[in-house]
Order: sequence, then C-alpha cells, then structure tokens
Amino acid sequence: MLLFLSAATQSSVAQAVEAAAVEPITTSSPFASPSRYFLQSTVQLPSMMWFATPFNKQARTTGFDLRMVLDCEAGAPNTRHTMEVVCTIEDLALSATGMEQERGLLQPILTELDAYLTGEVMELQLRGHEVVNVGLDTYRRNRRVGRVNENLRLVVSRAVAGLDFGGIPGPVEGEAIGGWPEYGSMLTWIPSAVGTAGTTELVYKIVRSTSSTTSMVYGGSGVLVPGGTLDRYDTRVTGDLVLDAKTGRILDRTWLVAATPTPSSMVAQGYAGYPYLQQGRVVALQPGQAWDVGESLELETSEYQPSAIQQQFQLGTGYPR
Repeated sequence: MLLFLSAATQSSVAQAVEAAAVEPITTSSPFASPSRYFLQSTVQLPSMMWFATPFNKQARTTGFDLRMVLDCEAGAPNTRHTMEVVCTIEDLALSATGMEQERGLLQPILTELDAYLTGEVMELQLRGHEVVNVGLDTYRRNRRVGRVNENLRLVVSRAVAGLDFGGIPGPVEGEAIGGWPEYGSMLTWIPSAVGTAGTTELVYKIVRSTSSTTSMVYGGSGVLVPGGTLDRYDTRVTGDLVLDAKTGRILDRTWLVAATPTPSSMVAQGYAGYPYLQQGRVVALQPGQAWDVGESLELETSEYQPSAIQQQFQLGTGYPR
C-alpha cells in the first residue's frame, strides 16, 4: 500500500530544504525557536486496527497514509533531562484502506477525524534531541472517546517519529566522522496500545558536511514484538537525513521500515505472514510557507487482507466500545 512522492512534491521538498537551510540560527537547540514541519507516514499495518469517531461510526483498517503540517515551539522543562515541545496541527489529511466487506464505511469516519484533529495540540517530550513520548491534547468525555483518542495518538506518532534523532555524538569536521549507533528508535515502533517490545539498532554515517547542512545516511535491523502478542517481526530500516549544521534541526528526512513475521510467529501460522511496512518523510518549512496535504480519502482495498488467525489480534485499543 506504500505511496511514493510525486515529482511535484519532490520539487517542493527541495525548495523547502534549501529555504530552511539558509535561515539564520543563533542557538544550538532544534526547537529553541518556533519550527514548522511537513510530516508524512504511509503504513501497512501488521494486523487490523479500528478507526472510529466519538459517536457510532467504526470500521477496520489495514493501512493508512497520514500527512500533516505542525507548528512547534519549546515548552517548559519537564525534568532535569527532558523538556516539552508543543505542536499545533495546522493541517492534516488522513487516508486509509479497509476490509473488503466494509468498503465505503471508512470515508465518513476519515472526514470526521480530519476535522477532529485539525487545530488540535500535541505535546512531544524530548530527552536531548530524542522524542520519548507523544501526547494528544484532545478532550476525553467517556471511555469510547478515550479509545478513539488513543488510537489517533498512535497514528500521528508514526509521523512524529521522524523527528526522533539522538544527535551527532561529537564535532563534525568535513566528512571525517565515522558511523555511530542509535538503539530503540521510535521510527520502528508498531502502533500498539501496550507498546512495542524488542529493539533495533540503526547506524548513521555522515556523507557530506558544509557550513549550513550535514547530510547522512542510516540503516539497521532488529526484532520487534507488538505488546500482548506471540508475533515477532524481523525488521530492516533504511533512510537519509539532512540537518541544520548549527542547531541540529531536521531539514529533510526519509525512512523506510520493512518488517516480516518470523516463522514461529502466531500470525505466520498457516500463512506466508503479514508484513509491517512504513515509509515516511519530514520536511522543515519556513514561517508562513504553505503545504498542500491533500484530502482525507478511503483508499482502494489492499491486497493484504488478514486471515482469521491474523484477526485474533488487533492493534490500537481494539473495538471502540
């Protein structure tokens, strides 16, 4: 179900990166001054997930495409080692693909969730440059709304994960710095309400450094276990990253996560297995720069339809009672 960027979008990305790279910076913190980002995450889920509205509408989905523009600024420190970053969702488009037997049910849900999330506030908790938690500041009036909100938090976290980068462990001199590891990246998390066990190791390497930008590539592998399941996913990650050389602010980032269930996983019994795929993009925007995120649409049904065994486990908070 992965969706690739069009030539027009790639051109817009290049212009945004070039504009953001020359912005005068006087501090070493990526969120010391207000920052705006375009984020996209296209996900094929390893198991179905419920999308629902606060009242009466629900349908199962097997994958989604989230695009949003965030306006972020630093908040108050939480502890000695963590701080809060407050982000407003300026614009959002959430598209999804569902089950064949529920064709047509997702569109009104997606339209309502688009309006529900646009303008909402998110809180990111940072330790250094790493995103360690994501909060969604929506009103919880009852148990069902609480489940809806938590599912949406898990969905938007897949895009916000692109802002999670631990930083460069030392000064950069030209292209001399070698590779360094990063463990447990938020990029690879699975949208499970009880978390993701296991870990991944990513290795970063600088390929080009100038006075304004630092470019690098990264890749890695690991094993992921969605909480509460007997499934294990053999995971591979690749991507590239461009930073502002002065602040460490992300200017442009892409990533691709491909995870397949191991032969002993419950989800693989009697079936070839149901992969977890994720493709994402982060682009820094200038103040006031517009970005068309598109519309929230129900997409064509994916060729990957979960079997009866695979439907025994659901991601997110389950059925929205």
